[in-house]
Amino acid sequence: MNAGLLRRLFLRSLFIQAAWNYRGMQHLGLLWAQLPALPEDKEARRAAMARGAEFYNAHPYLCGYLLGAAARLEPQGEGESLSRLKKAALSPLGAVGDRLFWAGLRPLAGAVGVLGLALLAASPSASTQGLYWAVALGALAVLAFNIVHLQWRWRALRDGFDLGLGVAQSIRGLVNHQGLAHTGAALCVLAGLMAPLLGAGAADAGGLPGVLMFLLLLAAGWQLPARRWSLPALLGLLGLLWLLP
Repeated sequence: MNAGLLRRLFLRSLFIQAAWNYRGMQHLGLLWAQLPALPEDKEARRAAMARGAEFYNAHPYLCGYLLGAAARLEPQGEGESLSRLKKAALSPLGAVGDRLFWAGLRPLAGAVGVLGLALLAASPSASTQGLYWAVALGALAVLAFNIVHLQWRWRALRDGFDLGLGVAQSIRGLVNHQGLAHTGAALCVLAGLMAPLLGAGAADAGGLPGVLMFLLLLAAGWQLPARRWSLPALLGLLGLLWLLP
């Protein structure tokens, strides 16, 4: 395995959305990321670039599956098979990536950060300690999310390069990935923890801050059951009842 080539591909993959456009979406970013692995022969390189410029729009964090496969297949003259693989992989990579990252890990990391703010709001008498908690949990959320998503990017690139056309099996396996269920459950638990903390902060703050936090709790209680997240709404209601004299 060419470790230097993989590192170059990985770094380039971080900028896959820099040339986003309505015609081909992320196709130019994927093509640019792929350039170091294209064949040296002019005709073969021109044909590979034409295939690389085909429409591409999937989750950017999972582009490594196709980028790695391209680095393996194009030099072997299997560009047509790669083109068919890319067309077939667009939907699963987009759907799984959106569920896992945009609807799972990113809101989960945001909930951890908001939990820090809730602890700060709930402890006005010890504001310094609450501030430390808020900063620590916010930093933890940012660090954890980036570690996880960068690890996913690297693993996808390695799988694509190692397996070539066989990476289709790995992509199919993403549909049943356990992380899709675990992130939703963890988000529910964190939302349930935040509700009574924000309620405590609202009770102590009074005035406009208290009203705003109460409205936030009300909005959460209204929306979460509609999204089948009744557990945090229930915990929030219990927290508010506990705060009543």
